[in-house]
Amino acid sequence: MPDKVVAVILNWNCADDTLRCLRAVLAGSHVPEVVVVDNGSTDDSVARLAHLDGSATLLRLDGNLGYAGGMNAGIRAARERGADWVWLLNADAVPRPGALAALLAHRERFTVATSVQTTSAHPDDPAPEPYVVAAMLPGGRVRPFGCPGCAEGVHEVDVVTGAALLLRVADVVRVGFFDERFFHYKEEFDLVRRIADAGGRIALVCDSEVWHKRGGSLSGSSPRALYYYHRNEILYVRKHYRRPLRRLLLGEPIHYRRVATALLRLTAGGRERRLGSRAVLAGYRDGLRGVHGPTERF
Repeated sequence: MPDKVVAVILNWNCADDTLRCLRAVLAGSHVPEVVVVDNGSTDDSVARLAHLDGSATLLRLDGNLGYAGGMNAGIRAARERGADWVWLLNADAVPRPGALAALLAHRERFTVATSVQTTSAHPDDPAPEPYVVAAMLPGGRVRPFGCPGCAEGVHEVDVVTGAALLLRVADVVRVGFFDERFFHYKEEFDLVRRIADAGGRIALVCDSEVWHKRGGSLSGSSPRALYYYHRNEILYVRKHYRRPLRRLLLGEPIHYRRVATALLRLTAGGRERRLGSRAVLAGYRDGLRGVHGPTERF
């Protein structure tokens, strides 16, 4: 019997994006079931997603559990449906036709697989250079792995982003689900790191492509996003490295530049820059203190 795959799409106040992603999944992939997880949306998402077509079902959560909690709910639902593999998709991702088949072609060698991601103004526009995150530097910073013009082949990588991610369900159960203390950002790095530490192999499949709008549910420039991003960078290092403070202080000068820039903008920037700077500094402070979970600040 062939392996069963269930796709999980995470929605939070972005029904248009979710429906576009769902259409792409159903049109370009042979997926027997799709679970759309609504992560406690406060807009009209639930009403718009209540009557999904085809093999898709809606799973409603009472509140926003972040990427980690929302995807965990989706993985559990997929497991209850007998899934061997789960294909996790951000709502603002649009898989190209054949993206899933290309990932599954390497399932005997790898336990985690991701697609090449591209960005452009619209999914149908010609894409600029593809990108994917592929390496964690000593201080917790990630290095983008450029893949210009790649159309075939597989690269073994260190970490991958969570916009489009194929995971073997048994491995997730074995090492533990997404760590919900991260809430948003770096939780996929943490899970993939744990799978790799347990002997799993991580693949970037170059002939699998996904368009990613980036910043759909939580814009990368919003103060709250800045807070989570910088806090969780520190929390990741604290969790996975011995002597984390030494790594942070000596591993990457980027942290010094970020703090210096934030301090400068507190006095020289406009209101939005000051708010963003406070979020960056609060993220570093709370990361060093070991503060986890969601925040209502910013």
